[in-house]
Amino acid sequence: MAVYQEKALERVSKGLRKYRSVAQKARASGAKESDTRMIVSSVVSDALGWDAFDNLTGEYRIKGTYADFVIRKDGKHFAIIEVKAVATTLNEKHLYQAVSYAANQGVEWVILTNGAEWRLYRVLFNKPVEHELVFEVSLLDEAMKPKEKAQLMYLLTPEAQRKDELEAYYQRRRALAGSNIAKLLLSESVLTRLRAEIKADSGHRVALDELGQILVDCVIRPEAQDAPVDKQLRRVQRNAKAAPHKTTRSSCGPTASAAT
Repeated sequence: MAVYQEKALERVSKGLRKYRSVAQKARASGAKESDTRMIVSSVVSDALGWDAFDNLTGEYRIKGTYADFVIRKDGKHFAIIEVKAVATTLNEKHLYQAVSYAANQGVEWVILTNGAEWRLYRVLFNKPVEHELVFEVSLLDEAMKPKEKAQLMYLLTPEAQRKDELEAYYQRRRALAGSNIAKLLLSESVLTRLRAEIKADSGHRVALDELGQILVDCVIRPEAQDAPVDKQLRRVQRNAKAAPHKTTRSSCGPTASAAT
């Protein structure tokens, strides 16, 4: 790690310790949204290191309404910050509003926060526009280690943007996501290789579509099965051209029993 990265990480770590107590006091006193904005502004400038005058714009007007803050980098919008009162439980309604702001401006990153909880989202410019949670840090949560909190929040610093560390983190996280691995497991190349291993191990041959169904029913966890996985399985089933084969069903799905 370069010296500038170490210094930035140290600054973030100290800042999170400082604003943890600030957020606790604000929540205990029932601080309003305007007070929470002051906390958020201080975290962004003091802990994260963005210049309050050059990089941070408050009450930014977008399509007739306002975003609480916009972080600017090299004259362009880097992230939109939506702030709610410190005692507010963040929800999808708050997120929808922030993502709408970002979509109107072509901004990829959205931060939703109440000063204590910080959630970073990636805006996906599909039709319709979608969003994806990248990470979540709570200053008041004792379950997550302080070092891990600092490492995640460091990704929002200007120092981390020098080498696109946030983008690299997001792409790695996306590549290793359970749903993406599940989709790759159902690719024809992987299924073909797995079928060959099954034949070598047992002498039995299984059709690709049947093998894909077995993976979905018995191997891939339900939380990793989303629309892309379903789409991939349907593709395998459509493309299956295996010879007729018999099947039996186990407790969790079909298993092959056709001997070669």
